[in-house]
Amino acid sequence: MKRKLILTFAVFALTSLSGCGSTGILDRQRPDEFAVTRAKPIVVPATFTLPAPTPDAPRPQDGDIKEQVLDALFGGTAPAPRP
Repeated sequence: MKRKLILTFAVFALTSLSGCGSTGILDRQRPDEFAVTRAKPIVVPATFTLPAPTPDAPRPQDGDIKEQVLDALFGGTAPAPRP
């Protein structure tokens, strides 16, 4: 009985520890998920100018959302439905 217990423990230990080492059979090149690449620094263009605000101009964020969507999708208001 004691021999079975020792043998079972040895098999369990070898199986558990087999994942800790690397052998030539299962060792392969894997992508490094923690590799970080350098990004280019943010640069402000030399000709970066903003238009001056006008006092009575409507604000772009104000207005109807549906009209803004239609302007973005179709370049204007929606076409009239066919009869």
